[in-house]
Amino acid sequence: MSRTPAMVLVIVLVLSACVRNSEPAPVDDPVTTVVEETTSTTEVVPVNDDPFYLMLMWHQHQPLYPTNEDGVFTRPWVRLHATKDYYDMAAMLEDYPNVKATFNLTPVLLQQLEALEDGTRDLYWVHTETAANRLSGTQKQFIVERFFDTNRKIIARFPRYQELLNLQAQGVGAFSTQDILDLQVLFNLAWTDPDFLDEAPLKDLVNKGRDFTEDDKALLLAEHERIIGLVRPIHTQLWESGQIEMTTTPLAHPILPLIADSSVATVGDPTGLQPQNRFFEIPDATEQVRRGLDEAERLLGKRPVGMWPGEGAVAQLVMPLFAREGVRWVATGEDVLNETLDAGFERNEADVVTPADTLYRPWNATLDREAEIAMFFRDVRLSDQLGFEYSGMSGEAAADDFMSRLEAIKAELATTAGPHVVSVILDGENAWENYHNDGKDFLNALYERLSESEFVTTITPTEYIDLHGESLENLPDVWPGAWFSPNYATWIGEAEEATAWDYLYQARQDLHRAETIVDQDSYERAFEKMLFAQGSDWFWWYGADQNSGNDDYFDGAFRELLGQMYDELGDDRPAYLSVPIIPSQTVEVTAGQSALITPSIDGNLDDAEWEDAGRYDFDQGAIQSLQFGYDRSNLYVRVDFAEGLGENFAFLDLYLGSSLPARRPTTVVDDAVLGFGATHMVRWDALETCLYGPLPELGSGALGDCETISAADDGNGFELAIPLKALGPLVAGDRVLIRADAAGDLIPNAGPGVAQVADISNVAVVLGIDDPIGDDHGPGSYTYPTDAVFTEGSYDLKSFEIGVEENELVISFEVNRGVRNPWDSPTGLSIQTFDVYIDKDPGAGTGARILIPGRNAALEPDNGWEYGITIEGWDSAIYIADTEGAIDETNPTFSTIVLSDRGKVISRIPLELLGGGDPYSWGYAGVVLSQEEFPTSGVRRVRDVESRSSQFRLGGAPADTNHTRIIDLAWPFEDTQETLLGNYPSSSDPPATLAPDSLPQVPIVTP
Repeated sequence: MSRTPAMVLVIVLVLSACVRNSEPAPVDDPVTTVVEETTSTTEVVPVNDDPFYLMLMWHQHQPLYPTNEDGVFTRPWVRLHATKDYYDMAAMLEDYPNVKATFNLTPVLLQQLEALEDGTRDLYWVHTETAANRLSGTQKQFIVERFFDTNRKIIARFPRYQELLNLQAQGVGAFSTQDILDLQVLFNLAWTDPDFLDEAPLKDLVNKGRDFTEDDKALLLAEHERIIGLVRPIHTQLWESGQIEMTTTPLAHPILPLIADSSVATVGDPTGLQPQNRFFEIPDATEQVRRGLDEAERLLGKRPVGMWPGEGAVAQLVMPLFAREGVRWVATGEDVLNETLDAGFERNEADVVTPADTLYRPWNATLDREAEIAMFFRDVRLSDQLGFEYSGMSGEAAADDFMSRLEAIKAELATTAGPHVVSVILDGENAWENYHNDGKDFLNALYERLSESEFVTTITPTEYIDLHGESLENLPDVWPGAWFSPNYATWIGEAEEATAWDYLYQARQDLHRAETIVDQDSYERAFEKMLFAQGSDWFWWYGADQNSGNDDYFDGAFRELLGQMYDELGDDRPAYLSVPIIPSQTVEVTAGQSALITPSIDGNLDDAEWEDAGRYDFDQGAIQSLQFGYDRSNLYVRVDFAEGLGENFAFLDLYLGSSLPARRPTTVVDDAVLGFGATHMVRWDALETCLYGPLPELGSGALGDCETISAADDGNGFELAIPLKALGPLVAGDRVLIRADAAGDLIPNAGPGVAQVADISNVAVVLGIDDPIGDDHGPGSYTYPTDAVFTEGSYDLKSFEIGVEENELVISFEVNRGVRNPWDSPTGLSIQTFDVYIDKDPGAGTGARILIPGRNAALEPDNGWEYGITIEGWDSAIYIADTEGAIDETNPTFSTIVLSDRGKVISRIPLELLGGGDPYSWGYAGVVLSQEEFPTSGVRRVRDVESRSSQFRLGGAPADTNHTRIIDLAWPFEDTQETLLGNYPSSSDPPATLAPDSLPQVPIVTP
């Protein structure tokens, strides 16, 4: 189609319901990035006068929270986001009549809002309305534990709330009846929009501050009830006026392409672990779209013509499903367009995607027999500025930065004909709690600038299509991807996710079989349960890539929905639905293994032979202690009983979960859930000790053949040796789960134990550096961030080692503190990043001198690295430099394990990824940095250093732009790291423009 000369910028501010914390953690998530504030008070409008549009779309979503036996929602987040976010996000636009916006309310959210309007309560409401002097001990415990589920920034606004938070550590016994009553009120006040808190009647409660009464509490709950009733009307009112457009998602917020055909996941993630059974239900996907539109029409009064698919998930397969239901446009992620067109997106110095003409406009999906459907594509960086970066700035400065970025986009597009579109898609529920004043200062400043701007005009998607739809060009087949990734790896590809998809498949097959057997009403009710079980929220929290802090709640909700499907059919629930998919939380060891052990299995339980073993001690129960340890051939286990052996201990079963894939979590004694997928079982008795494994699936029959292993006892306990070869391939750091069944008691009682594999490798050391202790201060002045997760010594390097084993380069870092994983990264690293630079020809001066982007350091003259390895929690990579110093990031798979108690991190890199050669002839540099999920533009995922430390920022930086972000350098000589990292010509120029000699210098060390 021909293109009109109009230039359009459409920015889609979709509250990415995908980045959400449906279960607020008791401490702040690390989402605030403090940014150096800059102001821009004068618009510099590019020469091109084509129209430039901004489309703001706010997306609101919550998963389907189960109700308990009393019909009460088991989580409060629909209500609390309604009172804090949903109403005011729309209502505040009334003050800015020249600003248009789009709101996406999901059907599953609308249904729960309707239930709240009709009187359904949530568990937190029930605990609030109960008089403080009539609460049971269990209810008080719930309140003290859960009524601090609020961002710490919000709590700090209420001095009495902060006072009660400080008391929480002392336990429920420290809370008086008045304390409990104040906590009931303050929790609900904190989850109320500041505009309501600034006017009667709630302003009086805020001013009162403490010593609340039961009447105060009743007034507050009545206000919550009133606000909930305003949410839908304000949206329909503004929709009727034309100031906003309403849109929705498929019914249950599913990953629609995976419902249509789960095998499409392999396109973007060919190595991901897929379920055993292909989920292939295009009719279900069609129903999700149709019913989503039906519910939105029922609850909003009109039928939307646009959709934000669940998680922005699209693929060519599902585009006709939208078109057949009258959908005119959908929105998704930048990565989808990049892969669809093989566009090779990069960002210029202004942080604008290039080629800009490709991203910053909508396209049409190519359909054979359906009406055209427009697609808007998200600008990831601009979206994340609102979601994560601007919370660290003042509202005025953040709004200025946003407008400056719009100007930069328009400037980049000035030489190309319009129309153009920029899509910015982000979460609008959870972002604001990280802002000052719930984001009000920023949003008001932004809307004010948009109202007054002469270079940008707001517009809705449908209005844009009506004006410029003829200019849209057609795409080839739409790549399967989502709002933030060119794949569906967050929802499928890990073992837990594969199990969940298999559960869903089995239930769907049973529903197919029942369709012609049960009555239509029963089938329809069962089918609706199936549709809601297809929601994305359940799969989001499975696997290691996401963590709510309470994933087992969502696991239970998913399995309960499937169970309710069987209830509606009149069938018994399958036994496997009672078994959690997510393993139980493991129990921390009393002491970890400190060295390899090889005890004699002779019945003489010699403590000296076991002194370096790992150990669990128990204060009560049948077992006094459980010890474990490794050498290069065996896993040794020792059990000491609280009492001598007798008839109660004719045998004992020891369950193990090794690296071999378990079919699903196993059920043991009297249907008690073991808590992990056991792969092996050792049955010990005085006559013979058998190893069984791999274990069969749950309910699938006998244990199999007995492999006799060495064991002996002394009447008070026993010891045994399990050959490592029987457990599958194990390397240092692997976690072998372990739990004993002793006379019907599972031990450890609280969950599985972990026998972490010790360093059983045969690594030949190439280079070893013992780093001075206490020099984790960069050039000498750096200080840690103030948040509690940044514990002392976490960045203090003790040793750095390079070794070789078979065809792998083995890299080891050891820090002066146990490595903790507060944000549950897949590798075990949440706050540290370790870089290694390899100079394959030391002294030749080839390769790159400047380190990976954002490190602000360079190798010394005459050295250059050919390979740069960055090791971190989510996004490790290998950079390759050519002979001229140009670098390229690659993302091959390599192994990283963390020996958390020892503070040791070991990565194994296949030598072929490093071009082969002789590691003994290479030179090396190792550095420690602070990992950052939301880095400054141009910085490769490491944390900034500012003049003063703050919650998530290092402190002690000089007033320049080229100070390093390195915290510790692998260098054996004391008092010289400070000189190396601190002796450089200070500059205020952008670091990317500086030569290597203008940056801190890092030496290469050779074997």
